[in-house]
Amino acid sequence: MTTKKRADMPTTRKPFPLAKFLLPILFLAIGIGGLLYLNSNKAAVPAKPVNEKIWRVKTQKAEFSPGQPQLTLFGKVESPLSSNLTAPLTAYVSERLVAEGNRVSKGQILVKLDDRDARLLLDQRNAEVLRIEALTEAENVRFAADQKALKIEQELLSISQRTLERYQNLSSQQVASQNQLDDARRTRQQQALSLNNRRQAIADHPNRLAQLSAQLLQAKALQASAALDVERSEIKAPFDGRITRLNAAPGDRVRGGDQILSMYSDKDLEIRAQLPNQYLSEIRSQLEQQTAIPASGQLNGKNISLSLDRLAAEANATRPGVDALFRVRQKDQVLEPGRALAMTLTLPPVARSLIIPPQALYGTNRIYRITDGRLEALTIQRIGDTSVNGEAGILITATDLQQDDQILVTQLPNAISGLRVEAAE
Repeated sequence: MTTKKRADMPTTRKPFPLAKFLLPILFLAIGIGGLLYLNSNKAAVPAKPVNEKIWRVKTQKAEFSPGQPQLTLFGKVESPLSSNLTAPLTAYVSERLVAEGNRVSKGQILVKLDDRDARLLLDQRNAEVLRIEALTEAENVRFAADQKALKIEQELLSISQRTLERYQNLSSQQVASQNQLDDARRTRQQQALSLNNRRQAIADHPNRLAQLSAQLLQAKALQASAALDVERSEIKAPFDGRITRLNAAPGDRVRGGDQILSMYSDKDLEIRAQLPNQYLSEIRSQLEQQTAIPASGQLNGKNISLSLDRLAAEANATRPGVDALFRVRQKDQVLEPGRALAMTLTLPPVARSLIIPPQALYGTNRIYRITDGRLEALTIQRIGDTSVNGEAGILITATDLQQDDQILVTQLPNAISGLRVEAAE
């Protein structure tokens, strides 16, 4: 019963705990305020200084002097005197006396052709010459006979003329008949005609002789041509040189104009190399002064003494520059056309030039000067290559560079003006 009464009694609501909610907010506001106060009133901490990196490099002192630039070229061996020997006539190759690579002398027999057909033709030409010479001699004999017969013809004409006159007198006296007079007149006319023909034959003698002379000249020309074919059946070397190629063997039938072999003169070899445009004017002026420009080449580890002889007369449309032709000074040097070799051309001295190592050059026209421990970029002009004590160098000129300036000779990947460096020395 007691439990029932408590359930029926009205319940009362408890008050909301406001202090419990505001207390955390108050603590949070006090913490933020304190943090802001401390942050605004903290002591300033001095910044740690940044140490700039110093690059240790090698340097070179600028020392100007007249230097001779050396231009590196790549040349090709050529022979200005080369020949392709061809067959002078249609014939069989009977004998080959040389092989590829052999050295031959001028006039040496290289290949023999079968000359039997050529000799038969030569015999015919000889016979034609003899025939015309005989006709010429017969004409001279005829001319001499005509001259002798002319006198006889003239005497016969005189006799017939007197006979005619006598019959005319007899006829006027009516002693001779008319038939006798006509016969005398006919005989006189026939003799006059014969004399005229004789004179014509004598007058035409120079013309007949000229015709025979022309025929004889033509026959002798054909005779000489046939004799040349016989002579040329032995193909000979036109100059001293070496055989490069053989295109026929014994038993081959060749026609006139077919190539038999090729050869070149090994005494007049030249080397052709291309000169850059920037050096052409200087080299031309030196050649005009007839000053020899020395050069040297390297082939199979041996030095070859050369000299620039002349420049080509025309430029190649597909390549810049002009070809230069170098003469080989060493006559005993064995070179083959088509061989390539490296060359070094020594140019005239250039005043106020400077030699630097290749690693001192940046790009194509820039070096660095060291001023107060920092790099300074300078633009230079590259005028050629050179060598010092067997080491490769680059010859340059620079208007902004002064004597005894320190030049950077270490290749730095991050080189730039203002970069701090220190000489390793």
